[in-house]
Amino acid sequence: MHAPDAPELTGKAATQERILVPAMRLFLEVGFEKTTMAQVAEAAGVSRATVFWHFSDKKSLFREAFSRLLEPFRRSVERDLDTITPAKRLQEQIAVYRDFVSAQQQAIDGFVRWAVSKHDLRETVITTLLDLHQRVAGALIQTISELVPEHVDPEPIAVGLITLLDGDVLLSLFDENTERAASRQRAVEAYVEMIPRRDGTSVATR
Repeated sequence: MHAPDAPELTGKAATQERILVPAMRLFLEVGFEKTTMAQVAEAAGVSRATVFWHFSDKKSLFREAFSRLLEPFRRSVERDLDTITPAKRLQEQIAVYRDFVSAQQQAIDGFVRWAVSKHDLRETVITTLLDLHQRVAGALIQTISELVPEHVDPEPIAVGLITLLDGDVLLSLFDENTERAASRQRAVEAYVEMIPRRDGTSVATR
């Protein structure tokens, strides 16, 4: 499942996008401290003054570049999936999460390092990621609420699922063993299978 296409950018927004893309690449490749506004300007093909016109300092540039990197995931999470069954929607939401993690493995590694070791970036990284986490949890709660019997509280089920997904992401940063990675993915699938459903069918078969 792919993120919905972003609207075509023009004017100021297009210039900012031209700056943000290489800025995030440089932050990830050489680190926040070693990245300079001059390097960003050169990579973007604009003047240093243009970079400062749009972003007052390097921290502001980082905040916007970080947010921009996560935007496709936000759009995917908030995509209207009401036309498909809750069981299918849940599978799609898990796929969106996994696809993003797979495509942005280097970036995620950088996020974790920044959140742990960079005091001046920690608040930005953690606040942004927690906001995204809540959006994902909210989407899962809504879907699971339509899937489970009415007397079952969907929130702890959704929180348990996203905890498994997040845990797999973190462990994958330190454990490159493919067999253990596959085992963690099977654990997520088993968890989904155990979710009680009001029609008595399996999520995986719908």
